[in-house]
Amino acid sequence: AAALVVMISPQYLNRRGIHHGEYYALILAATLGMMLLAGAMSLMVIFLGIEGLSISLYVLSGFSRHEERSQEAALKYLLLGGFAAGFLLYGMALVYGETGHTQLTLIAAALQSKSAVDPLLLGGVILIFVGFAFKASLVPFHTWTPDVYQGAPTSVTTFMSVTTKVAAFAVLVRVFIYVFQPVYSHWEVIVALVAIASMVVGNVAALTQTSVKRMLAYSSIAQAGYILIGVAVGPNSASPAGNLATIGVLYYLAAYAVTQIGAFAVITVMAGRGEDLDSYNGLRGLAFRRPYVAAAMGLFLLSLGGFPPTAGFFGKFFVFAAAVQTNLTPLALWGIATSVVSVFYYLRVALLMYQRPKAEEPEYQWSRSTLAGSAVLFATTAGTLVLGILVVLVFNAAQSAQGALLPHIVTATGG
Repeated sequence: AAALVVMISPQYLNRRGIHHGEYYALILAATLGMMLLAGAMSLMVIFLGIEGLSISLYVLSGFSRHEERSQEAALKYLLLGGFAAGFLLYGMALVYGETGHTQLTLIAAALQSKSAVDPLLLGGVILIFVGFAFKASLVPFHTWTPDVYQGAPTSVTTFMSVTTKVAAFAVLVRVFIYVFQPVYSHWEVIVALVAIASMVVGNVAALTQTSVKRMLAYSSIAQAGYILIGVAVGPNSASPAGNLATIGVLYYLAAYAVTQIGAFAVITVMAGRGEDLDSYNGLRGLAFRRPYVAAAMGLFLLSLGGFPPTAGFFGKFFVFAAAVQTNLTPLALWGIATSVVSVFYYLRVALLMYQRPKAEEPEYQWSRSTLAGSAVLFATTAGTLVLGILVVLVFNAAQSAQGALLPHIVTATGG
């Protein structure tokens, strides 16, 4: 994700007059935070990783220093992110107080040996979930998302929209599906309700938007809800459905990352000098001037909507199938119903690109993509198709990734 964003950034930053060297240092710092999260086996390392990622994103959100909207986005993200970090750290402290460990393997073993669940432990589990729900833009901790996505420079939004969710769900899978599996029955309902609320609020709010960035922001909230279904089902890891849920989450994250980067890459590389490509009307007629770019954007929107044979369809299919197999059919039905709602706003944008601009409307002056920008669009388009066509190969890769995700914890919890 970082490499693709770096490739599309110079053209965009130069047009906006904000091409400064520290931008790339902050991207690298955020990437380092994600790498820490990927290999974290301790609550403290998880906290350091998530804060390393977050602090870099706080600064990047306000990188366009001459724009009031960008500064407002950074301040809002910083203040709300600080509260979320407090919840997360306090939750970790409660879990440490109850188990006496910060190492994930030792926490898992301690929970296995407990005959009764202490209320303070449950409080810690819930607070940790709240902290990561903020990072993943899950309802009701999503309020920062539309404003920050719209106010931040588009190249930053591209990076942020993927990294925060992938990082948050990577930890949620590791901690909730494996470490907190023994207390699964106490948090299952909370996670399921948050998933439903995220799917409903994200899709309904996206219907009313006229800004591409805000629409994709609300869409990302709904996508997080779909992925969370897999987390709700995943602790049944001893069953085939539990394994399918975990694999489905990993598959969905890969599909989401490729598709979301592609969609934001289009509005990044097509942005005119001095202004973002943000309004729906800015996309009107794109197919007549940039047919390949419009086709790519259409593919990304179809994938986000879950149309076969795109990557997004199979991500949803695996997660919904796992929910049905574990008797959480209502979750799958909510997912299907809200996916139908999403079709309306995705197709609305896709059809606009194939409509000629109205006579009274000035035509948006799209920029020409650089070689690097075209390479990113090609890579994300190919990735969206490959993930949707070579399903068996990708599924097997996700299965291998699941087995290597946290083998010691799986063993400790009897998975």
